[in-house]
Amino acid sequence: MRLNRPTGLPSLTDLVGGRIPPIGVLWLNRAFPLLAFAVFAINFNSGMTQSIQTNFFKQDLGMGGAQMGFMTAGREFTGFIIVALAALTMRFAPAKVAAASIVLMALGFGGYSTAQDFPHLMVVVMIGGVGFHGWLQLYYTLGLSLAKPGEEGRVMGRLSSIGSAGTLVAMAITYLFVSIVTMRGMFVVSAIVVMLGGIGLFLLPPVKGAVRQQSFVLKRQYWLYYVLNFLDGCRFEIFQTFALFALVDAYGVSVQNITLLLFFNAITNWWVAPIFGKLVDTKGERWVLTLTYIMHIFAFAGFAVVHNVWFLGAMYILARIFMVAGMSINTYLRKIADPKDLSTSLAMGVSTSHMAAIVIPITGGLLWQTFGYEVSFIFGAFFVALSLIFTQKIHIKDYRPEYQALHAAAAAAQRNH
Repeated sequence: MRLNRPTGLPSLTDLVGGRIPPIGVLWLNRAFPLLAFAVFAINFNSGMTQSIQTNFFKQDLGMGGAQMGFMTAGREFTGFIIVALAALTMRFAPAKVAAASIVLMALGFGGYSTAQDFPHLMVVVMIGGVGFHGWLQLYYTLGLSLAKPGEEGRVMGRLSSIGSAGTLVAMAITYLFVSIVTMRGMFVVSAIVVMLGGIGLFLLPPVKGAVRQQSFVLKRQYWLYYVLNFLDGCRFEIFQTFALFALVDAYGVSVQNITLLLFFNAITNWWVAPIFGKLVDTKGERWVLTLTYIMHIFAFAGFAVVHNVWFLGAMYILARIFMVAGMSINTYLRKIADPKDLSTSLAMGVSTSHMAAIVIPITGGLLWQTFGYEVSFIFGAFFVALSLIFTQKIHIKDYRPEYQALHAAAAAAQRNH
């Protein structure tokens, strides 16, 4: 294993690229635990807030399906403007901008605890949204910059597993203490953890390869990446906005049971994320995404036609498991893009996925209010079907030469086995 000089410690690429040394040596490299804790903290927040926010919106604020759609549109609008935010912060190191984004995210989610009505909620939702989406596009930049060619899926899968651990811890705490601390108190707890993750990331040393281009990148050769991001954003917004809300609104599922559902989902994601990562590296993005969208069509159809809370809980877990494979869209970009385009292309991808968020959640909410929640999921299934069609346009011949060679080697190794 190649070592850094003069410290004798493994390089960051070695640490996340598959040649992992003993755990004690791993954590001596400052960059790794800082980045890992930031990922842990963000997912801790996700696990805690997802466990309580659906019941909080319904029980404390009295929101309905249409308001859920408008709230989601407002939150995700911040993702649509992320390209402009990326331009304004180009002169700063990616890790520093990511750290500032996480701090802003902590302030926004902590503000949930003070919301007394829908307009107040919208303000803190958008503050948290700006922070989250600022982190999101830089998370992929930092994560992919750590990967050696051919190991992108394994790196992102490993980071996803660390995040799942944070989600599990948050859900366990929520289940045990929400009745004591209250839902508003849990938002404060989550915000504190996120704030610590952001402060720690300010100390992250420069990461070689995390380069940000000084202009926007919107190129014809990346059109499929943009389309897949847009359609995946449509699918994500429908499911993320309405799946748990359907269980709470239509079936009266409690905070504790929502937490158990998410806890089980986090356990499965922690287990399958590295598997999906390996499949991306060995079988390719088209194979993984095809399987993913077939499973999503099944899950959306289940919500649309079956009226059994246990079955719908199973469909929720199925869909969430395969959401992990969404990393494939970004690893696909890594394999086709000029390296100097990667950072701003990822930012553009985040924005294209959030173009859907301006209209889709509002449309889904109005469909819910007019026809029932089932129609909202039929609406979502349409976008999943389009994703499945466009996924078939991913071809190895479009990869950069080094990735074509790596794919050929992986295919030959599989045949030999």
